[in-house]
Amino acid sequence: ILIIYLITSGYYYSSQTHLFDPYLQAPPPEINIAPKTQGAFRILTLGGSTTRNATLPTQDRYPHVLQNLIQKLCPRLDVQIFNAGMDWYTTKHSLINYSSDLREWQPDLVIVMHAINDLYRSFTDTNYSVSPNTRYWSHYYGPSIKGAKPPTFFTWLFRHYFSRISRCWFSGIRYQETNMPLDIYVSLKDFRRYFQNLVHYLKSDDVRIVLMTQPYLYKKQMSNEELSTLWFGSEFCTKYRGFFRYQYPSPLSLRNAMDAFNLATIKLSTDLDLVLIDLESAVPKDLQYFADDVHYTKLGAQRVAQIVAENLISRDLINC
Repeated sequence: ILIIYLITSGYYYSSQTHLFDPYLQAPPPEINIAPKTQGAFRILTLGGSTTRNATLPTQDRYPHVLQNLIQKLCPRLDVQIFNAGMDWYTTKHSLINYSSDLREWQPDLVIVMHAINDLYRSFTDTNYSVSPNTRYWSHYYGPSIKGAKPPTFFTWLFRHYFSRISRCWFSGIRYQETNMPLDIYVSLKDFRRYFQNLVHYLKSDDVRIVLMTQPYLYKKQMSNEELSTLWFGSEFCTKYRGFFRYQYPSPLSLRNAMDAFNLATIKLSTDLDLVLIDLESAVPKDLQYFADDVHYTKLGAQRVAQIVAENLISRDLINC
């Protein structure tokens, strides 16, 4: 057993490579910075995984559906939409990505939707963080955490073979759902700051800007089936409360927090006289539209695309 352990652990350590983008943690979608042709109308969509929609085929993701809808409504235009959404991305990631690269694509219109990823930057879950919370969010490594804290062979072995069992046996004792107060979401202040800085750079490039609130499944009365799809709280928002004990926010707590982050988006649009699409109030909160806390089903992505297309056309943001 000892020889087998030494051989397998040696192979494990010699084969460990944890790839990540040194500036954006998760590598951004690659964009082709080609010269804009006459008649082209370029739309850039910024956001996290709810913009990227990676769990859906490309043709079913909301930016792709949106492009087809607008192209049909505006056949004289060459409508080009680049989906710059990425898993884990916050307003800070979009700020860095746009100012350093995406602005060279020369978009005519930029649609921005952020909330949930910025929200869980409030927490210091040891699975994703390396230090107490900071205003720069430098504590939160997210997808690049294995590069910052490479797991030992024993840790990998335990998680690989026993984590699901231990979670089932002790989850009721170890992880407790709690109605956390709004002041626990300390990243709200920085969300406003990064979002305002992003808008500053967008306005400096004289592009049309559309801000969107982020829809979510959380509601007062949820069925057991709906509750079983929720995972953001227990995965990203745990707080250590002592030996073998963790807490994470309840759906009610997350709902209140999402309302606060969406309200910050609304206020920013009002203060800076920007176009707002209140997407949160327009997408029904049921499993026909949501696959989990915030991600869409195929029907949900279609609903989002339809709402956005209707707003862009009715509010003369696209001259067909």
